[in-house]
Amino acid sequence: MKKSTSVKWGNLKVGILITVAVVALFWASLSGGGTSIFDSKSNFVCYFKNVNGMVKGSPVWMSGVEVGNVKSISFVNLDSLRQVEVVCKVKKTIWEMITEDSHVELGTIGFLGDKFVEIIPGTTGKPAIAENSILPTYNANDVANMFKAGEDAFKDAGSLVNNLDSILSRMERGEGTLGQLSTNDKLYTDLTLLIASLTKVTTYLKKNQERIISSVERTSNSVADLTDKVNENKGTLGRIVNDPELYDNLAATSVKLDSILYKINTAEGTLGLFVNDTTLYSEFTNLLGRVNNLITDIEKNPRKYFKFSVF
Repeated sequence: MKKSTSVKWGNLKVGILITVAVVALFWASLSGGGTSIFDSKSNFVCYFKNVNGMVKGSPVWMSGVEVGNVKSISFVNLDSLRQVEVVCKVKKTIWEMITEDSHVELGTIGFLGDKFVEIIPGTTGKPAIAENSILPTYNANDVANMFKAGEDAFKDAGSLVNNLDSILSRMERGEGTLGQLSTNDKLYTDLTLLIASLTKVTTYLKKNQERIISSVERTSNSVADLTDKVNENKGTLGRIVNDPELYDNLAATSVKLDSILYKINTAEGTLGLFVNDTTLYSEFTNLLGRVNNLITDIEKNPRKYFKFSVF
């Protein structure tokens, strides 16, 4: 007679729990953390110069949400910028958002984490791309470039610090203008004296400002009074400016003087002969010569001309 097999309820609960856990793990592995093998997907292609360690199965994100993964990575070497071909598959539910002006970038999860493909959506309302279309790539700065830029920045900062240290050392030794300014107090003393002198001058100007303004006003008033008198034909200056008699007298005198000078130039009259005729000059010169000879002879032979007798 066969023995009946009985299953304890406790063992059955353990089996059910294990089965549920295995199914849950299997579903989680298939869903990929954001996508599932059961989701309908479409492919697009993009090219990179350097994928920086991205591998097959890396996530594809859009606006921070995982919408697919990398299907394949292969070398194509089409040109200097298109070295690696990456085929991505994404959910068809977001396919309408991938329009003709969309593009992709290579991103990093964390500072040194895994790589992913970021889809930058295009303009809403434009037609979606066809399946297996090529999306343009914008190469974002990767970690290597960041480290290279940081290294260059540190080098520049080190060079700047060295130059600054050299300048400070020269200043401490009193070299150059800055060194003299930092070590020699003569300039400080001179500037202090200059500021004190400027302060005194400013104070003096402030004190005498009213007097200077008053003097300028008096001068202005005097000029105005003089102008009024000239305009009113008062005083000598007013008559000179406004009275035509002086001008007429000067004009008449000028005519007479011009007539006299004309007669002198044409040798008319005594003054004209004296100026233009050389005869009088010659006679006068001869006369002076004879007088000089006479005086000389008198000095040598006074008895010839003068006789003295006591008795």
